[in-house]
Amino acid sequence: MAASATWRRVAERLSPAAGRTRGEWATDAALFGTALLVGWVMASPGVHPQILGWWWPWDIALGAFASASIWWTRRYPLTVGVLLIVPGAVSITAMVGALVAVYRMGLLAPIRWALLVTTLHVLAALPYHAVAPLPGMTWLVWLIVVPLMYALTLCIGLLGRARRQLIVGLRESAARDRERYEERLSTTRRDERERIAREMHDVLAHRISLLSMHAGALEYRASSPHPPDPRELHESAGVIRSNAQGAVEDLRELLGLLRSDDELGVAAPQPRLTDLERLLNDAAAAGQQVDFDSDARPERLRETTQRAAYRVVQEALTNARKHAPAAPVTVRLRQDRSQLTIVAANPVPPGVTRWDVSPDGNGLVGLEERVRIEGGWFRAGVEQGEFRVVAELPVGSR
Repeated sequence: MAASATWRRVAERLSPAAGRTRGEWATDAALFGTALLVGWVMASPGVHPQILGWWWPWDIALGAFASASIWWTRRYPLTVGVLLIVPGAVSITAMVGALVAVYRMGLLAPIRWALLVTTLHVLAALPYHAVAPLPGMTWLVWLIVVPLMYALTLCIGLLGRARRQLIVGLRESAARDRERYEERLSTTRRDERERIAREMHDVLAHRISLLSMHAGALEYRASSPHPPDPRELHESAGVIRSNAQGAVEDLRELLGLLRSDDELGVAAPQPRLTDLERLLNDAAAAGQQVDFDSDARPERLRETTQRAAYRVVQEALTNARKHAPAAPVTVRLRQDRSQLTIVAANPVPPGVTRWDVSPDGNGLVGLEERVRIEGGWFRAGVEQGEFRVVAELPVGSR
């Protein structure tokens, strides 16, 4: 059993079909067929009259061996190259097989060994002209042609090796860049989620404090000796109900955003749509031309939606200042029953298309994540000569 397994492994290692792709099959088959065809032409009567008749069977046998060896040059390039030194030197029909072996050594074998074996091929082939000189070829021409032929074949193999290494390097570099981009994208999204979670933490604490205050006032009034005004009770109950509903919604979103047990820090109060005027004044003070028009009604929007809208406008103005500082910016806010649409645009230099603009930065990635969490839709890019940021946010009950 052990001997049988050993022979099976040896047969698999020596099999020419092992580990060969369809393209490699086609290439090796073409080279093998070319070697046989050239050998058949070389062995035709009258082509090489300088070769004695008794030597032709040996020449053809060595040529057949060299042609068959092509099938093993991929797996054992150096071994085949060494084995074909003698056939390539003494057999005219083994020429193609020897050249293919030299090419594969340049492509696959260690470079130092490939140079050494190729030199041995040249040194072994040079004396052939003294034994069976080719008609019409002088010694000087032979001394030039043979080294050049082997050197050119080896160089083609080395060029193929360099091309393979370049492609592999480019693929590895692209894979590393893709991994870094995905890691940066994931980090940006996580940071944005945590930032939104901190904002919602502040809003939730504010709502709960309002609930506590109004509930305490209502409890005090109910226990006072003077009966409370029913209208006052109704208003207090309405405030409690509204804030309780908002707190539940914020808590649901907060639990959906949190992905770790890290303690969230206390953030500063976050801006809303009512703060856009200050943002636009700051932009104008910095020399930025902004054409702003809005029919948004902040009182009908949730606080998280207002903050997302504010961030979209802020990021659009920031991008315009960074990438087109002298260009005017147009900002439009349109609100209907179902959604708030934000469009911010600034012209780009003539001839610039969306393919010339660098990939989205962290700011736009964070904006897209924020808008998506709000249940909205986001797009940014070059359209009709303008860099346009478009966001649609759903209008929900406060």
